[in-house]
Amino acid sequence: MNAAFQLGVITDEISQDITDAIRIARRYGLAALELRSVDGEQLYRLSDSRIEEIGAAIRAAGLKVSGLSAPVFKCNLRNAEEVAEHRGILTRYAELAQRLGTRYVRGFSFWAEGPLEEAYDDIVRELKGVVPILEQHGVIYALEADPAVYASNAAKAASLIRAVDSPYLQGLYDPGNDLWDPDEEIPYPDGYEALRERICHIHLKDAVKQGDHTEAVAVGKGQVDYAGLLHRLVQEGYDGYLVVETHYRLQSSLTEEQLKRPAGYAFSEGGEEATIDCLNSLFELLERSSISISKSGL
Repeated sequence: MNAAFQLGVITDEISQDITDAIRIARRYGLAALELRSVDGEQLYRLSDSRIEEIGAAIRAAGLKVSGLSAPVFKCNLRNAEEVAEHRGILTRYAELAQRLGTRYVRGFSFWAEGPLEEAYDDIVRELKGVVPILEQHGVIYALEADPAVYASNAAKAASLIRAVDSPYLQGLYDPGNDLWDPDEEIPYPDGYEALRERICHIHLKDAVKQGDHTEAVAVGKGQVDYAGLLHRLVQEGYDGYLVVETHYRLQSSLTEEQLKRPAGYAFSEGGEEATIDCLNSLFELLERSSISISKSGL
């Protein structure tokens, strides 16, 4: 089976040095890199000149930027100053997306401080409030479900997306996150079915949950039914990106804080060997599933 989708990887799951990420992407024939933190800083904190250097290096390697993994609205919904600051951060990311040639800025739905229902209308209002920023820059807010925010799973994210009802707000499907979901949504098929009509982008991570503990593992070696999902994506002609977000290390464990706010040198330590392990596992799964993808530069 020939897949229409393309593969990418989040660079700081490899290194804070963009050249390391480019090297690994080219080794595996990936099509794109996704940017979250580089040189020890969240992307929006880097200078315009550094952004230009990063973009030029990626283009020179024959790669694209699949998206910007921003921390937008991982903040307190009830703190007006934080919300305003994050609107400004989103504006910066929208500008960076234009410069780097991507349409997608990943964002969230505020730190959870209770049931989604209690904050639902306020979240919808805030998300609607940033649509003009997105329209102005021609970028899409890819809303990701995350266990630490109000939309902790795909069904909740889909509900918010429907309520906002804008083509500039779509869904980022990360089935691995469901293994941390307090509501225990089944990643596939349940999470996929809930979000499928609004999926614009996909992150790949995997994990094993035992009791109250969840441990990230290589894609295809955990409890997400990736064999089923990949076949479904091929059958339905998904032509977006599948972006590897390793989220584990071979010789150590990421802290809860690093999982909630991934960025920086400490987060990336040990990332290259773990991401190589994860990519090897993904390509083995694709081969077992008889799924072929076009590889960049190979």
